[in-house]
Amino acid sequence: MTAVALLLAGASSAQAHAVLLFAAPAIEGAVPAAPKEISLVFDEPIHPSGAQTLRVAAPDGTSVSLGTPARSEGGKQLTAPVRSTVGPGVYTVNWQAAADDGDVMSGTYRFAVGSATAGPASSDTGGGQQVSGAPATAVLRWMLYAAFALALGGLAGERLAARYRAPEDAVPPRSWVFPWAVAGLAASLGLTVMIAGGGSLVRGISSPSGSALFDGRPGILALVEVAGWLCAVVVLRLGQRRLAFGALFAAVVAEGVRAHPAAESAVWGPALITVHLTAAAVWIGALVHILRVGRAWRWTAPARAALRAYARLALALVVVVLITGTLSGLLMISPLKLFDTDFGRLLAVKLALVAAACALALAARWRLSRTTPHLVARVEASALVAILGATALLGVAQPPRDKNAALPFAPPPSGYAITVGGRADQIGIAATASQGQVVVRLTAPDTDLENGDASGLSYDAGLTLNTPDGHGRSLAARACGEGCFYAPVTWRKGLNLLTVRAGAEGWGGGRETLRVMWPVRPDAAQLTRTVKAMRAVGGFTLHELVASDTARSAVAPTRLAITGRQFIDSEPYAQGKAPLSSRFTDAEGSTVLALGFPGERLALELTLDAQDRVVRETLVAPNHFIHRTFTYPELEDSRSDGHDAESGGR
Repeated sequence: MTAVALLLAGASSAQAHAVLLFAAPAIEGAVPAAPKEISLVFDEPIHPSGAQTLRVAAPDGTSVSLGTPARSEGGKQLTAPVRSTVGPGVYTVNWQAAADDGDVMSGTYRFAVGSATAGPASSDTGGGQQVSGAPATAVLRWMLYAAFALALGGLAGERLAARYRAPEDAVPPRSWVFPWAVAGLAASLGLTVMIAGGGSLVRGISSPSGSALFDGRPGILALVEVAGWLCAVVVLRLGQRRLAFGALFAAVVAEGVRAHPAAESAVWGPALITVHLTAAAVWIGALVHILRVGRAWRWTAPARAALRAYARLALALVVVVLITGTLSGLLMISPLKLFDTDFGRLLAVKLALVAAACALALAARWRLSRTTPHLVARVEASALVAILGATALLGVAQPPRDKNAALPFAPPPSGYAITVGGRADQIGIAATASQGQVVVRLTAPDTDLENGDASGLSYDAGLTLNTPDGHGRSLAARACGEGCFYAPVTWRKGLNLLTVRAGAEGWGGGRETLRVMWPVRPDAAQLTRTVKAMRAVGGFTLHELVASDTARSAVAPTRLAITGRQFIDSEPYAQGKAPLSSRFTDAEGSTVLALGFPGERLALELTLDAQDRVVRETLVAPNHFIHRTFTYPELEDSRSDGHDAESGGR
């Protein structure tokens, strides 16, 4: 029984629980207009959980019609189109998805629609998540871990004891291998039903979801584990105990693949847990069987010889279990942060129980040389029951996450968004601002954006925001890909100045201040009018300045004679459309259109005249920027008339 404690001291029981990072519309946020889709971003791949995957409740409690949720970004993003009309008010999103370990995670949050809506009250919680059916999952996991030990390890113990001849009058102990293999099959079936029922045993039996089982990794792994246990039960029933080793090992591998370290390290995590669980199961089950044999043989010489042989085997198993358990634990939590989270504190309690059980085991072993340790063994068994409970609870607890860790990719914009751009020496900057967040993308020269090749460059960025009320503060930026940085931000009404400190290995960087006018006011009609007005222009004079290095951009602009149609046909907004657009009025009273093309990391600002024509354009692309000024014939004529009048007066 001693080894049970040390098996459970490892981290193998903890499972990979995906965490909801972002949502669009934003969690507990507000958007001015009805969203066209609901999008959720997780830190790990998730799998839809049937009809319960994504549900939205309107302010009056009715359900909002959604399309079929689709996965993207390697399974880490879940998006469903909104089919029904969404009016102003506060909406509640309920989501449910299976993580790679098979646990069904669920959560709820709210968002508000309408420019006059203040949003959900800050005192209410949102964005919370938990394991659906956690109590049932914990009980089933407790049964599964015990079955691994007493079935797989029991087989090893039987083979070890078979080397020694029992006393003639001794009655051999009844084997526990088959009943615990049946228990393991029942536990794995129960966990599979939980996946099919979206975290509910009742729903999994009455109305199981076939897609949850067969269309995702968690369901397939659960079925593989069930198959392993089923094969073990069958071959044990047929008396083929050697074949049972292979079937049980297949179940061990499936359990190792879905453990937490598998999410942290796709190769080393499963390997560590598989070795850890196999060694520990043999250690535990063999010990339990040898102790039962010793009691049946009344601790005669053969029984003590079997115990000594087990002790030699156990020494190697202890080393394997401790090394693999420590390494897999370090993949999930730093020892310095053991007491910073509920998961870490629960793990600390478990380790304390393990230490107590080990002390009891030493006492039992010491007394074994003198007498039979009945009382100490019973106390030790009580401690092991508590450890099993702590292990099962760890299986449904959320492992700690580094709040500053890099994100798998940039979160989607929340509500209306706008992209603004600039350059810091040789580095292009494109910042997409939306409700509650900003995503900054840096691009060094020679980066192949079309093929996603950023040449393995190492980027760094620092963000500072100055709001219209005169307050300035630094923003906590998190990496979200190569050259990508995300930061939460509260935009204020008016002109917000976002200063970006950009750097890239081997390239000149620096600081650039970007203008973000808030709130975003989309005006697709204005862009359409501008394109139409420009196409109607005959000839005009264009002064164009192109540069790729802001530190050395003091060059004379190029003067071009061009028609409005020729100019518009060369522009990214030639069709009168842009992914992101916003209209605002600058300090001179002129109308400005800010256009964003996030996929190309392209940002433009068009300053318009009273006839909707462009008089100034700034275009920031990844590897260069362009500044243009427009002079139309009537302006040139007025300037010429003024010059002639001045000459005539002289």
